[in-house]
Amino acid sequence: MKLADVFEQLEKTTSGNKMREILAKFFKTVPKKEIDIIAYLLLGQIASEYEDINIGMAEKMVLRSIAIDSGRTEKEVSSTFKKLGDVGLTAEKLTTRSKPTLTVAQVFNTLHKIAAASGPGSQEFKIKTLAALLKKASPKEARYIARIVLGTLRLGAGDMTLLDALAIAFTGTKANKPKLELAYNICPDIGIIAKTIAMKGLKGIEKIGVTVGRPIQMMLAQRAKSVQMIKEKIPGVIACEEKYDGERVQAHFDGKKIVLFSRRLENITKQFPDVVEGLKKSIKAKSYVIEGEVVPVDEKGNLLPFQILMQRRRKYDVELYVKKIPVCLFLFDLLFLNGKSYIHKPYPERHKALQKIVKPTKHIKLANRKLCKEIDCIEDFFNWCISHGAEGIIAKSCAPDSTYKAGVRGWHWIKWKQEYQKLADTFDLVVVGAFYGKGKRAGTYGALLCAAYNHKLDRFETFCKLGSGFTDKQLAELPKKFAKYKIPHKPARLLVHKDMKPDVWFTPAVVVEVLGAEITRSP
Repeated sequence: MKLADVFEQLEKTTSGNKMREILAKFFKTVPKKEIDIIAYLLLGQIASEYEDINIGMAEKMVLRSIAIDSGRTEKEVSSTFKKLGDVGLTAEKLTTRSKPTLTVAQVFNTLHKIAAASGPGSQEFKIKTLAALLKKASPKEARYIARIVLGTLRLGAGDMTLLDALAIAFTGTKANKPKLELAYNICPDIGIIAKTIAMKGLKGIEKIGVTVGRPIQMMLAQRAKSVQMIKEKIPGVIACEEKYDGERVQAHFDGKKIVLFSRRLENITKQFPDVVEGLKKSIKAKSYVIEGEVVPVDEKGNLLPFQILMQRRRKYDVELYVKKIPVCLFLFDLLFLNGKSYIHKPYPERHKALQKIVKPTKHIKLANRKLCKEIDCIEDFFNWCISHGAEGIIAKSCAPDSTYKAGVRGWHWIKWKQEYQKLADTFDLVVVGAFYGKGKRAGTYGALLCAAYNHKLDRFETFCKLGSGFTDKQLAELPKKFAKYKIPHKPARLLVHKDMKPDVWFTPAVVVEVLGAEITRSP
């Protein structure tokens, strides 16, 4: 399995450019029929993230597999693991086969068998199946197989790095990466993108469209510094929509079942069975992809704070909380209807089509909105929204080019919230490190090091230390929560400010939403 050699090369480099070079060279040698599988494995996955396929093996289970493979006792394996601190290195040290016999397809298919196992006896099946796979692996292969199983591959190459490498490998230049990224935003499945570019080239990439049941990266809004700025950025008629403090939802209906995806493309259907039932009664269409915001409401339909909605994020007692915390889905966009994609249609046409298929009910409604041409109109609607319990407004362009730009934060949508008058906003940041706590926080982490993703340069850049906003319980749980992401060195593709070197490094995986009142540049 030559892929293990590539894993090793990637693990040894922190340079984004070197990673792209290694991957582009490798992609040229890969059988095209297997390139989708390889793309998934390079990200430490066995499917796209939205499919939510979980291998379902904990650390102790993998150590038992290693014991069976190596013929050692579980105590011996555990002792080796404690010395090395890494299940992958433990598997490598205790695996004796020197000649590799595994193929990528064998590994991929076996991991899917393990993931599919459930019910009585499934744990033993998973352990024995992984042990059998490790018996065929070389020490190096065993290292990476064990890490993939536990979700701790941590090579530093992200999906954007792979898109760069695919563009270089199959079009000869990184300049075509934006075309791949555009397709990836509509189809966030690295395997499909890889196979399409390898087998059909850019023409195939340009034909990738909406598929019901596969989430689309959601279009995002820019932030205005003032209400006047909205008018400057969006000339002509502006559609002002009420901005809700809830959870963004993308609902897909293929004619048989409804699936709900979050802004991070997580399948949240099981958390909102009431929304699914509401959509069945409210929407009249053969198939659709629509977007809205799920918001907690009281018995009279008044909007409630987002913190209350967080209680609906659960695996158990779902029906109890459906009754305890009712919600309303406010719909505002339509991306696909009855076999036809609408993402390249201007906003007014999309909204008109949405209006035609929605029959408002107590729990499924169209988002409140008002068409404005003047600033006074925008401000009046904004003030009404605030008095109504909303966050503010989203101003949307009605121009002919107001198409749905998947995954893009542009000026066709502009958000204006009450906090902006106080210079407050939220930022999506990724945790890349932690600082040991002192005094009251001794024994846990006192602060987390957060970074922002620089899309243009495909790298993370340290942004701030996050030490406030945690409860004592949350602080105590931080080391355990981040244990699986801990790495002995600075993550690849990370630019660190000179005063921000943490005590512990993490692979960039956990995203946090941070509220800040002001952004200042460090000296």
